[in-house]
Amino acid sequence: MRVLVVDDAPVLRAIVARGIAALGHAVVGEAATLADARTFAVAVLPDVIAVDGRLAGTGDVATLVRTLQAAAPTAAIFVIASLDEAPLVKAARAAGAHGAIKRPILASQLRDVFESVT
Repeated sequence: MRVLVVDDAPVLRAIVARGIAALGHAVVGEAATLADARTFAVAVLPDVIAVDGRLAGTGDVATLVRTLQAAAPTAAIFVIASLDEAPLVKAARAAGAHGAIKRPILASQLRDVFESVT
């Protein structure tokens, strides 16, 4: 699968990208802002977007999810969230996100996420 990783923290973006690549998926873009994510999403049409649910400067998670859906309507969107952020995950799913990737991010969890898309 072709994946876009969006997180304003470079270290977390790298951890997610490495985990995805280790599972044999192609990371087709990395972005630190919603504007960059939208540009990448339109250009590369990823199958999956993994995005920090608290991406700086984006307002609420519903707006974040809807913006990415508009840019890449066929992509499955997963919000990256901490274990204690159940309300954030619930709001993301209500807005159309496919699911969540919970921190700490484990290889087994990433594998489950990608299996849920296929």
